Amino acid sequence: MSYYSRDGWVLAKLSTRMYSLLFNPFTNKLFCLPKESVYHSRSRLDFSATPTSTRCVVISYARVPTTEDFLIETWRLGEDTWTTHRFENSFRGWDKCVFSNGVFYFLSTCGCLGVFDPCEATWNLLPVKPFLFPEPDSPVFIMEHEGDIFVMCSRLNSNNHIVFKLNMKHNVLEEKRDLGGLTVFASVPGSFIRACLSAEEMNRIYPSFTNLHLIFGTSSHHPPKNNLSCRVA
Repeated sequence: MSYYSRDGWVLAKLSTRMYSLLFNPFTNKLFCLPKESVYHSRSRLDFSATPTSTRCVVISYARVPTTEDFLIETWRLGEDTWTTHRFENSFRGWDKCVFSNGVFYFLSTCGCLGVFDPCEATWNLLPVKPFLFPEPDSPVFIMEHEGDIFVMCSRLNSNNHIVFKLNMKHNVLEEKRDLGGLTVFASVPGSFIRACLSAEEMNRIYPSFTNLHLIFGTSSHHPPKNNLSCRVA
């Protein structure tokens, strides 16, 4: 099962075993990670940089069902075991993560934002008003672009999307009506933003979730000015 990809590398988990791996399908290079904890089957994965870089940190994160604590395990190239970090969680479920500016940003199922610093091994909640999902089962994505953090929510059975950018100075999520030509590729395992694509692909959202693949902005007509789904990346 694939969980995240970055710079040509895929981070995958072997669901039948307590192991994960980093694989580059273009070079066929493979890194097998050490055996994880007993919470492996519940955990999600992310990594900060290509595994050939000294900046690479792989994290596995999950909520401990017996205590509701938040468990983060870290691994770096050359290490034989995972390093375990355990934090009090207050019953929040953290199921989405993205790396930016040296730290991992997390989005909870109740719309809160948290930050894990792998160098300091610290966990903090950001003093940001929780993001309110328009529907309980709305697909929500967190992504980064050049150090900025974005949250996107898709309404079920609709082409409408809501996009926010984290204002780190004022600790607030600001709704964006236009992102200046960026393009979003959104999926449940991992989402990313790209710039400088073709004119036809600018200001477009290409979502893929729950086996439903939609492409917006493919019409030969210009999208209406008030149609956020066709204008925001």
